[in-house]
Amino acid sequence: MSKSIHSDFLLMLPSGIAVHPCRLIHRDGTLMWKHAFLYHNEIKFLPKTQAEESHIIKTAQRLEELNTWVSHQMEPWESLYPYHWFDPSVEELKDGISCYFKHSCLNNDTVFDILKSHIEDHEVLEQRDPYLFFKRC
Repeated sequence: MSKSIHSDFLLMLPSGIAVHPCRLIHRDGTLMWKHAFLYHNEIKFLPKTQAEESHIIKTAQRLEELNTWVSHQMEPWESLYPYHWFDPSVEELKDGISCYFKHSCLNNDTVFDILKSHIEDHEVLEQRDPYLFFKRC
């Protein structure tokens, strides 16, 4: 069995890097590239510019940081879970700096109450049923 992954299964990013959808965005994180691109279980859009790719990476980093506050004594799969992230057809999701998410086992009110004190001045965290909305810039 070949140890390499066929190129048909890889996503080509603007930086020239080819990634598998299940590859973690950050080595020690929980978010995979597919989390940024999937909507209704289908990859809809890929970034066209390095700026969009960079925004996705920075947003993933910040979501991972926020996850440590809400999931610090939980299993790795009990974490923040993005539902709709990068989507150029949606105005607030077109740059990769915003994300709709939930926690895999905590309700939105609990997650919001924990995270609201950790949101920086240039960030937004809102409850938008049935999800939470985060914007980085």
